Amino acid sequence: MEAKATFNQVRLGNEVKSNSPRETQQLAEKLAKTLKGGDVVALFGDLGAGKTVFVQGLAKGLGLKRKITSPTFVFMRSYPLNRRGEKLAFYHLDLYRGQNYQDFQSLGLSEIFTKDAIVVLEWADRIKEILPKKRIDVTFENLNEKARKIKIDRRV
Repeated sequence: MEAKATFNQVRLGNEVKSNSPRETQQLAEKLAKTLKGGDVVALFGDLGAGKTVFVQGLAKGLGLKRKITSPTFVFMRSYPLNRRGEKLAFYHLDLYRGQNYQDFQSLGLSEIFTKDAIVVLEWADRIKEILPKKRIDVTFENLNEKARKIKIDRRV
């Protein structure tokens, strides 16, 4: 069921329509408030669908003050995070330039999927076979130049 986003809450398992980058960021900010150490957010969607914009909203919702840019050429950036008195790491990965798990072995992916980190993966489809089973999938679909359909699904 598609519904226009009110952004009063994040409805997991539902599709939400975002009409602008700002609405996409607001949705991500709301999702960020539900995140805790050990959470993995896997982003799926075409080039230009809003994945990096969504990560920027997540970072803002988590209280990060730094400018978030996509780590396309370095694959991964990490940021220290204090979440409800708990020291965590926020890992932002952009897997666009790789094709499969072998391309990312040197990143130490298995070492960052821990209870002490929140991990966000752009282009998560590149490593789908090794993604943790317990994760939050966010799928973006371009509706037109500005509008997106965003589906958030918590997998357990």
